[in-house]
Amino acid sequence: MLQALLLAIWAGLCTWDQYGPHLGFRKPLLASVGVGVIMGDMTTAIIIGATMELMWLGVNNIGAYVPPDVISGTIVGAALGIMSGGDVASDTALAVAIGIPTATLVQQLNILVMTTNITWLHKADKVALTGDFDAVNPWFWCGAWSFFATRAIPTFIACGIGSFVIEDIMNFLENSVPWVLSGFSTAGGMMPAVGLAMLLTMMLKGNMWIFLIAGFVMSAYLGVPTMGIALVAVAVAGFYDYVSESQKKAAAQPALEASPSADDDEEYDL
Repeated sequence: MLQALLLAIWAGLCTWDQYGPHLGFRKPLLASVGVGVIMGDMTTAIIIGATMELMWLGVNNIGAYVPPDVISGTIVGAALGIMSGGDVASDTALAVAIGIPTATLVQQLNILVMTTNITWLHKADKVALTGDFDAVNPWFWCGAWSFFATRAIPTFIACGIGSFVIEDIMNFLENSVPWVLSGFSTAGGMMPAVGLAMLLTMMLKGNMWIFLIAGFVMSAYLGVPTMGIALVAVAVAGFYDYVSESQKKAAAQPALEASPSADDDEEYDL
C-alpha cells in the first residue's frame, strides 16, 4: 500500500507539472522514471516509459479537445507491468494493455473536473471584486487539488487493489489464453513505429526535413552512433536558435529606430 500511495502522489505531482511549471515530468518517459524509483526496477520502467512515449507521441491538447491522460496511463501501466514479475516483453505488453484503458478512463474524469472547476473560478472572481486578493489563492488551489485527485485516486486504486489480483490475471493469461499477451506484445511493438511515423510528418513542416536527411546520412553512410548524432543535433539546434533570434532582433531594430522616443515627444509638447 505504501508503494501505491507513493505512486498516487507521483501521479498528482506530474499532473501539477502539466498545468504548472512544465518541467517535463508529465511525459511518459520521465513519469516512468519515478515509477522505477518507487518500484525498484528502473530498467523495466524506462523501457515501458519509452514505449508509451512513442505510442502517445502525437497526443496533444488541440483547442477544446481533451486527450487520453498519458500520466495515469503510464504510471499505472508501468507499475502493474513491473508487479507482474515477467520478462520485459510481457511486462511491456501488459503495461500497454492496462495503460490505454486507464488513460481513457481518466480522460473522462479530466473533462468532468475541467467542467466543475468553473465553480472555483467564479468564486475567485467574486472574491477578487472585493479587493481581497489574498483570498483568491485558496480557490485556485481548489482547482489544483481537483486535478491532483483525478490522477492520484485512480492510480492509488489501480496500484493498491490491482496489485492483489495481478498475479492471478497473469497466470490466467499465460495458461488459458496465451495469445492475448502475444497479441499485445505484437501491438506494443508496432506502437513505436506509429509514433515515429507521426513524428516524421512533423519534419515536412518548414525546413525540418533538411535535418532529417542529415541525421540519416550520418547514421546510414557515415556510421555515427546514436549518441554522436544526438550531440550534433543539440549543437545544430543551438546554432539554429541563435541565428533565428539574431534575425528577429535585426528585423525589429529598424522599427525601433524609426519610432519616436519619449524624449522627442516631450520636446514638442506645448
